[in-house]
Amino acid sequence: MSKRSATHANADLTAAAGAEETGEDVISVADRAYKTIEARIVQLKYPPGFPLSEHQLSQELGISRTPVREAFRRLALDQIIEILPRKGAFVTDVEVKQYFHLLDLRQQLELFMAVRAAKRATAEQRETMAQLAAELRAGMMEPEQAIFVYADRAYKDLIVEACRNPFIGNIIAPMHALSRRFWYYYRHQWHADEAQVAINHHLAVMDAVAAGDEAAAGAAVGQLFVYLESFAHRILHNEHVI
Repeated sequence: MSKRSATHANADLTAAAGAEETGEDVISVADRAYKTIEARIVQLKYPPGFPLSEHQLSQELGISRTPVREAFRRLALDQIIEILPRKGAFVTDVEVKQYFHLLDLRQQLELFMAVRAAKRATAEQRETMAQLAAELRAGMMEPEQAIFVYADRAYKDLIVEACRNPFIGNIIAPMHALSRRFWYYYRHQWHADEAQVAINHHLAVMDAVAAGDEAAAGAAVGQLFVYLESFAHRILHNEHVI
């Protein structure tokens, strides 16, 4: 995975715009469309229930409807959007109780990935992880949350790569997207230091993987999920307060 500055985050989120669609790059165009639409859903530019138009997005991104359609297919598999016959595509709702089921499974996968990545990462991957951690720390005080989305996603992709298990990536990716969206959806219930607390937990995982410390990686994942579950319980409690 190549090193990229977090300052390119916004450009990455709209990289599909203007892309040429040749026989060789149609898959990559669809992938960029997928990442662009997913990022907008995660950051609530497209909130739950929002109708998505193939035609409008293809014009906006400067691509044909084929890669947009493929992006919709992938997003539907990820359960981020729902495609209804004769009605179209809509962003799915955010449900707290479903999120607990997601965390239950995701924790086991994250533990597996972090420990394996700490053990198996190459020197280059460890260096990249350390650089991403530095970028994430530098972006803590940035008002543009796209930087956090970029760094968060980039480090998780790197952990997937470094753990060297060819099956885990497709399983964990939609869980990460749903988790990011949940966290942003309830941004109005963040405490004053919420972003910094969350980022610090992720940084602990990153630092442990970069250092090759398997025990620390496992412990950091455990603490991350204690935080994530406590945040979800807070949301659940607040939703049931009359």
